[in-house]
Amino acid sequence: MSTAQRLIEQADVCIKAGHYQELIPLYEQLEFQVSAIEIEAVPMNTIYEPLLASYLVAYDLYSARSLVHRIPEVTKTESSQLAVLIQVLELLRQWERQNGNLKDIYKLLHQSRWNSALAPLIAVLQDSIQNRELDLLAKAYTSLPVQLAASRIWLNEDTAAEQLVATRGWRYDASTGLLYPKAPEVTTNRPIGLQEFGQLADVVAHLEVKQESS
Repeated sequence: MSTAQRLIEQADVCIKAGHYQELIPLYEQLEFQVSAIEIEAVPMNTIYEPLLASYLVAYDLYSARSLVHRIPEVTKTESSQLAVLIQVLELLRQWERQNGNLKDIYKLLHQSRWNSALAPLIAVLQDSIQNRELDLLAKAYTSLPVQLAASRIWLNEDTAAEQLVATRGWRYDASTGLLYPKAPEVTTNRPIGLQEFGQLADVVAHLEVKQESS
C-alpha cells in the first residue's frame, strides 16, 4: 500500500469516527505526497476540499487562505464544492472584520450540494460556525432576547431556546423571553509544527520548479 493510499484510508476512518481534529495533519501530508510525486490516480480536489473544510472548522483562516493560493485556478473552477468552500472562507473573513453576516454562511452551506464523503465534515463546519457565534453572544450579553439569538444562528425561536438550554447550558425564562448565556469554555488553537512548515516549503518549491520548467 502506498503512503498516499494509507493516508486516504486513515482520513476516511477519522471522518467516520468523528475524529475531525486529526484530519488536518493527514490531509497536509497527503497534499505533499500527491503534489510532490504527482500521483495522478488521486484527484487533487479530493484533498483540497476536505483540507479546506478542516481549516475552516478549526477557524484557521490563515492556513485556509494559504491553501487557496496554492490551488490551481483550473481546479477551483472544476470543483463546485471547492468553489463554495472558498466563498465560505471569504464570508468568514468579512464576518471577522465585522462587515459580514453569518446568516449568509449558514444559507450557503445549507443550500449547497455536498457529496457523501464531504457531507459529515460540512455538518461539523456548520456546528463550529454556530458555536463560534454563540460564544461571542455569551461574552457580549448576560441576557438577551431569544429572538436575537435565534436570528444569529438561523433557527426559529422555539428551536433556538430548546437547543441552547439543552446543548449550551443556557437558561431560558419563557415569561420574559430572555436567554441567560453560560460563559464559554476557553480553548486554545492548534499549534503548527515544524514538520508542517517543512512540508509546505517542499510543496511550494516543487510547484515553483514545475512553473519554471513549463
